[in-house]
Amino acid sequence: MVSSDGVSLQRRARWAYEWGRLRAAVPGAMPAVGLTFLVLLLEHRLKPSVLLVGGLLVLGCLGLGWWGRQWGRAVAPGLLAGLIPLLLPFLVRGAGHVCYSSGCRAFCLMTCVVGGLAAGAFLSLASLRIQEGRERFILTSGAVASLCGALSCILYGLSGVLGLVAGLALVSTPVLILRRA
Repeated sequence: MVSSDGVSLQRRARWAYEWGRLRAAVPGAMPAVGLTFLVLLLEHRLKPSVLLVGGLLVLGCLGLGWWGRQWGRAVAPGLLAGLIPLLLPFLVRGAGHVCYSSGCRAFCLMTCVVGGLAAGAFLSLASLRIQEGRERFILTSGAVASLCGALSCILYGLSGVLGLVAGLALVSTPVLILRRA
């Protein structure tokens, strides 16, 4: 029979272990916090949708980092890939393109799709170096990249985010299929 002191000691040890894993995951989630604030600064107005997506991104990076293994290793490549669709709409606007009419808005939405295609290509190339767990890597890093890119694509509405995800999936799906063949 296990004594109550032994059970208490096991609980404290488990708590310390999990707390240590969470503390180790915090540095991996800090870029997500910075990117969320960057988008809020570049947008010049507070958007609740950006805060929501940013919060999901931070919590996702924190949770994946806490979980560790292949899940945690997919966070950094996902954030790097997500920078492409995150910054591309701001670069287009910074180049003097202003979105007011519906035709012009379609062009701005295409930047999210092109960003998703580029992010999918980046993650597909990164996954080719992985021998085991390629599917988990692509799906996890793709989710992180989608949330990261959605920080700016959400400014164009749900269609911007769907375009980003469709572009990312279009390029990365063949890597998943070819791996199984």
